[in-house]
Amino acid sequence: MPDSRVQLTQSEVEQWVQEQATGSFHYTKVLDGQVAPSLYAQLRNVMLRLKKKGIAYPVSGKDGWWRPADNSLEEIQWWDSDETSLDNLALPLGITDYCIIPRPALVIIAGKYNAGKSAFCINTVAMNEEKWGGQLDFYVSEGAEMIKPKFAKLGITSAPAFRTYHRTENFADVIHPDNLSVIDYLRVDMEQSYAVSQKLFEIFNKLNTGIAVVAMQKPPGSRKLAFGGASTAFEPSLYLGMDSNGSNTGWIGFEKIKIPRLYGGSDPYTTRIEYRIAGGVEFYDVRPTIEEPF
Repeated sequence: MPDSRVQLTQSEVEQWVQEQATGSFHYTKVLDGQVAPSLYAQLRNVMLRLKKKGIAYPVSGKDGWWRPADNSLEEIQWWDSDETSLDNLALPLGITDYCIIPRPALVIIAGKYNAGKSAFCINTVAMNEEKWGGQLDFYVSEGAEMIKPKFAKLGITSAPAFRTYHRTENFADVIHPDNLSVIDYLRVDMEQSYAVSQKLFEIFNKLNTGIAVVAMQKPPGSRKLAFGGASTAFEPSLYLGMDSNGSNTGWIGFEKIKIPRLYGGSDPYTTRIEYRIAGGVEFYDVRPTIEEPF
């Protein structure tokens, strides 16, 4: 309980914020919650002075919440870095004919229900097993009975080098910063669809040299953005949109390419790659077109 005998001084609050506060906190929890309510108005003024001094900042969208200043900096010695590899990541449907994926990177594949997102993810895992090996993690919402026959169609019938985990939320808590993480899929709270951008940022912010490929739901139609809209496009190096006509035929298009591959072909933003799917996983009759699909 608050102790009315606790004296409130700015120096004590500064010391507590800098040395004891971990993460965000409500101002009433300053000095371990020992500040009496009668001093809350004074405490709010103290917190505003700490903001001016660059010691603490308000948490956006959360009234009364604060966070210690984050003064950590990581210098990037870009002049000593390697050139961007042209084959960090293999993707199905000839996607990497149009783009280069750097490290770290976030890749989003947005598609309506049954457009082929899971097939895209499973093929991505299979195509990258040799390169990434034990540094490849596949996060799924389905069970083994759904996954096993799909991998079997791709020739993977025994224990692979990669690992498969059942996971439906809080992916940033578990992904390895240097691994290839394929997530099928990131759920969106439809009552707060805007909040999914924070989940994407947390995934991207967790990466060191790794890559995360994240499947998401999108509305039907020509729009390529997932539920959550434009805010979901802030972090990705590559953003893809998938749709289908419900008869094992679909298309995939480009919403964002951070590093285009200069190969002399058609403009990727006007290109639609049409495909058919067999057995829920095998892409065939794949052909790029600049015409409106179907």
